[in-house]
Amino acid sequence: MSPTAFGNDQLPPSRLAAEIRGRLAASGSELSGFWFQVRENRSDYARDVQEHLAGHPVAVLVVRKTRFDNANAVLDDFVELLQDNQEVCEKHLVGDVTTDRRAVVLLARNTLNFPQISSPVTLPAWFPRLGGRLAEVIIEDLTWRVACPLNAEEAAIDQLCQLAFALEGAMLERLQQVQAQKKSEAASFWDHVKRDKDTHSSFGGFLEGVQDARREVLNPSSYRPSVRDGNSLLARIWGKAQGTAPDSMGRLAKALARALALPDSLDPSWHRSMVAVLLRPPNDSTPDTQSLFASNLLTTILATCQLITAAAHADAYPSYPVPLIRSTSFDLRQTLADARRTLITLDPYTG
Repeated sequence: MSPTAFGNDQLPPSRLAAEIRGRLAASGSELSGFWFQVRENRSDYARDVQEHLAGHPVAVLVVRKTRFDNANAVLDDFVELLQDNQEVCEKHLVGDVTTDRRAVVLLARNTLNFPQISSPVTLPAWFPRLGGRLAEVIIEDLTWRVACPLNAEEAAIDQLCQLAFALEGAMLERLQQVQAQKKSEAASFWDHVKRDKDTHSSFGGFLEGVQDARREVLNPSSYRPSVRDGNSLLARIWGKAQGTAPDSMGRLAKALARALALPDSLDPSWHRSMVAVLLRPPNDSTPDTQSLFASNLLTTILATCQLITAAAHADAYPSYPVPLIRSTSFDLRQTLADARRTLITLDPYTG
């Protein structure tokens, strides 16, 4: 299983429209400008956004020509854009007569090259409700600011769950191979993840129990390891990684690398997640490839399980920018998929 790429996907018009409705309702300005970068067909995107804003005093315009490239002329360019789109503005900016707040959405090929612009400007005489007046206009770039909750579609939590479940399966298969051939290879890792209730259990018995529990999972897209229950391999790794300081993670990684019997010739094409880099031990020298791969596994499993669980309780957490949510999820999914591929292509362990 490979993660679904998101690089060429555009924020759905409905999501942008919802953000604009919320910002317009909270705005203290008579006229707001919302800039947004669109990589696909801007005319089609503008039409769709406008449809989702029906009934609201908002006009969606496409920025054409060479405009908005001089900080001193931004508001002049804004008025010129309004003049070029008089018919659209007159049609859509009437809106609810009970409100004096209006907005213009500017769809462009690029992001706005300046910080938020706020300045008074004299509007054209024909401009609905505000024509000929000196109005305070704010232009804000929303390209990186449209936010969504952690359980939003863009987080692809169902894919994260599926990929985590699949990775755990590949890890179990490899660990059972090694355990069957040479128990001593996995002893250190078992010492790290076993609990008091496992005192009289073997690592092999634990792995068999995990396999039994996995057979009861009917929908991997909803798979959520539980640290408290500890009846899955991912839950044990998650719990241990949570309580391990970054400078001690190396010992756990070496133990996992040995338990998986990772070869010296490990395929170097696997993806190293951003979180693995950010949680790199402070005194980390150049680790061997096996420890680096195992450390990547540990930190990615930790971050994945944390995100899956946080998404299940999204109402308790803030919303975050859509690009951040999407790229974080994609990075984790790519790492999970690559790690599984690397494990299942290893030669069978023979002891």
